[in-house]
Amino acid sequence: MTSYDTKKNGCFVTRTSAILITVLVAAVLVAAVLMAYYIPESTCDETSAPDPTDAPMPNPVYDPEPEEEFDGRLPDTLVPYHYLVKLRPYLDEAKDGEKWKTNEGEVTMYITCVKNTREIKVHHDKMEIHTWAVTDEDGKDVTVESKEIDAKYNWFIMHTAEDLQAGTNYSIKLTYTGTIDQSDVRGFYYSEYTEDGVTVPFAASHFEPTRARDAFPSFDEPQLKATFDTILVHRDMGVTYNRIALSNMPNYKNDTFEEDGDTWVEAHFNTTVKMSTYLNCYVFAEFICKEGVADKGYQFRTWSRPSVINATEYSLDVGIEQTKFFEDLFGIDYDLPKMDFVALTEFAPGAMENWGLVLYRESRMLYPIGDLDTPATKKGVAMIVGHELLHQWFGNYVTMEWWDHIWLNEGFASYFQHSAADHSEPQYDFFNQIFLEDETYSAMAVDQLGTSRPMVTPVGWYDDIRSLFDRISYEKGAAIIIMMKGFLGEELMLECFRNYLNEYLFDNAHTDDLWQSMTDTPGHDYNMKLIMDTWTLQMGFPVVSINRHSGEDHTKATADQEHYLLYPFDEPQDDDYTNMGYKWYVPLSYTHQTEQNFDTPSMVWMNKDSADVPLGDIDEDHWYLANINQTAYIRVNYDLENWRRLAQQLITSFEVIPMRSRSHLLDDAFHLGRSLLLDHVIALELMEYLRHEDQYRPWDTVYNDYSYTITMLWRSSTYGMFESYLRYLISPSYDDLGWDFEYTYLEGNEIEYYRQLTTLRVACYFNHIECTNNATMLYHEWMENPDGEHPIDPNMRSSAYCSAVRHGGYVEWEFAYNRQFTDSDEGSRLRSALACSRDPYTLLRYMEESMDTSNGLSASSTIGYVRTASGLGYNLAWQFTMDNFDALQTRYGNGAYDIVWDFADGMNSDDELAGLNSFGAKYYDMPGEEAEKFYEAVDKATTNIQWVDRNMVAMKDFLSEVTSRM
Repeated sequence: MTSYDTKKNGCFVTRTSAILITVLVAAVLVAAVLMAYYIPESTCDETSAPDPTDAPMPNPVYDPEPEEEFDGRLPDTLVPYHYLVKLRPYLDEAKDGEKWKTNEGEVTMYITCVKNTREIKVHHDKMEIHTWAVTDEDGKDVTVESKEIDAKYNWFIMHTAEDLQAGTNYSIKLTYTGTIDQSDVRGFYYSEYTEDGVTVPFAASHFEPTRARDAFPSFDEPQLKATFDTILVHRDMGVTYNRIALSNMPNYKNDTFEEDGDTWVEAHFNTTVKMSTYLNCYVFAEFICKEGVADKGYQFRTWSRPSVINATEYSLDVGIEQTKFFEDLFGIDYDLPKMDFVALTEFAPGAMENWGLVLYRESRMLYPIGDLDTPATKKGVAMIVGHELLHQWFGNYVTMEWWDHIWLNEGFASYFQHSAADHSEPQYDFFNQIFLEDETYSAMAVDQLGTSRPMVTPVGWYDDIRSLFDRISYEKGAAIIIMMKGFLGEELMLECFRNYLNEYLFDNAHTDDLWQSMTDTPGHDYNMKLIMDTWTLQMGFPVVSINRHSGEDHTKATADQEHYLLYPFDEPQDDDYTNMGYKWYVPLSYTHQTEQNFDTPSMVWMNKDSADVPLGDIDEDHWYLANINQTAYIRVNYDLENWRRLAQQLITSFEVIPMRSRSHLLDDAFHLGRSLLLDHVIALELMEYLRHEDQYRPWDTVYNDYSYTITMLWRSSTYGMFESYLRYLISPSYDDLGWDFEYTYLEGNEIEYYRQLTTLRVACYFNHIECTNNATMLYHEWMENPDGEHPIDPNMRSSAYCSAVRHGGYVEWEFAYNRQFTDSDEGSRLRSALACSRDPYTLLRYMEESMDTSNGLSASSTIGYVRTASGLGYNLAWQFTMDNFDALQTRYGNGAYDIVWDFADGMNSDDELAGLNSFGAKYYDMPGEEAEKFYEAVDKATTNIQWVDRNMVAMKDFLSEVTSRM
């Protein structure tokens, strides 16, 4: 910013007068800006803003290109039973010249012919095959008359002169040159890192789902399991250390040879167990290891860059401990002679369960190290180690037959990662404190939309397969497993899983196989397929509405079910999916105030229909509670009287209701209110007890749920009372925990660390004075020494930065603005915090700066930051977007429309809806796909207006009353 010198001449005023004048001028300027952005522009030219009632409007008709039907499964004529794979990747640019980032390979595939055929199809991709030969089991050459390449399905096809005979074994040998230069860091890929100023290369693999074909020609489908012999060729010396090679099995022999002055190593590895192609794994790196011994005597090692090797010790210890836990739990030993964990600086997923060689992104495996020295990192490492180790059983021993059923891998790993982590670190209380948010609520967030999908979804194309690695396969899979635990009991459920594992060991299975194994397990009479098909073969989940009868029938209630959708206007987009009428078999558990049986509650089955709920010995004015501990994957709605009785119970003695059920009540109330199925004031009434809540889970549920309420209120006078209410509720927790993290970092107090994070985030967001003062003080400490040790806990930085900018001025904002250009670790947090300013000029400047393509700022992200940071920011961002839409469209093309549609989540007045319609009229010729989104945005805004009409008065009355008592 430029400074100017001024001469001391002219008219003088007193200091007091100067202050008054300055305040008045500032107030006038601010008012002018606010009027400009809050009040729509008007003009004498009546035709400048099209009247949407007369103007043409967007046409949502478009003809999306139909997806080509997948017909790329391998024929059932040939089955592989063994591979010999030899790979030689070139990692050293200075020495390898044109061969750098290439891979020279040889593969011999041993196959059995099960049906006569003259056609051999194998997968290959990103490679050139140089030679091919087919030999029968007697060593006789089989003539290959021709070959062809089918690029669509990645097939290399050989046509033989005579039939391959059913019942006969053959071998296929291919030599080829491929690449490790993979831009998506998948398949067999090259990467590098810089350490002490030196660039160090490495190569690694990530084959799931169908990228083994990048490294070697193969029958690359999960059901075609085989054993593998592997030879990996590499230079013995790297840039700074000896180079090593790792694969799934132990390295039993190294041969060496000299070439161009370098010593090369041929590393030979033992034969694998029978497994799918995608589980093969290779690492070439200059890594060192730490080593331990598992309980059963096999080798357990962790590998990393030398500089961080000490931070692998925790994952080593936890890995050994959790492997034994799973061996004992399932009664099946880990069957390989070694297990390696490898921490990679660049790895596309968080981790991958390759049998015997699990790869991790460094940030997911190292603890403690630098900013990763927090209880949150410790929890994350314990969970991801458990997730990958569980896959050695569910995924590796027993593999899904095809990718439609990937939930059999990922849903089980997502559930049992909590069991393993709870075994290693019981102080986190994973199933009570962590599971709901990480799994159930996370799944519901996407499954409550009409764009969701069934858990079992037919796929074929690579991108479609990859799309199944989502919250439905992972989190919903975990959520329905805990539901099965609820009606089967834990020990019976585990026995069902043991039977399933033993039945399909070293084999493949699909979902129906699981249900049959479970049905066949003694100890119950459930038809598991009948029940569970309703949860796996259709999207979504139900809301169960329970209404109690009155008068003499007060001991009875009726439960009805319907498909729960977050938006009342939404409809399932299920043309490509199965559905079962959107009715479910629901295990509905319940208890009531008289019996308070939360350990073995009563249960009725809703068999794709309504159900009578006999409440038993219950007083007419007592509450009842359903879905105890939220084991069923449902939402529950009650009659208003019961909601209020439950709220009063929480105020009187909240400990009576278990913690998971307290969280369940809060989460359902917020979501049902948003969906116009419940008065939203109920959520506020339930919250009143939180002033006394001393557990993490319920408070974190509210923290994750109240954003919609804030957005609906923050441009109304009611918001001030809501802010006061939240400050009042959070104050005891803040007084208890404060900003001192020393206590919550102590062993045994880790779950309190999470409660502390939530407490501080809530307190600072709602302008608790002590919280914001501390945040600002810590921010100033960082400003004074920005390259030294950071004074703010890494998981509190976003909140602290926002508070400091909101309550600071030019200096705080300018520091964040300049720092975000140079600090890659904190840049995204700082860019979000810049939108927290309460000064309209500053927010306008920020958005204007983002329109300059030379400074690296994203205009779409910046507008989004400003839109979601405050009510003031919302209005400023809307007007800015309208004023600059043409420029945004030039920059982002049709992506600029999404910037506009995102505002619909907060639109809740007729004027705002009219503004959206005016935009639609002005750009009526938008593409059909965007026109469809426009009408979705109109529906959202209309629903929000209905929400305001239904709820605002009652919420204002409640907040007025409750804040008067504070």
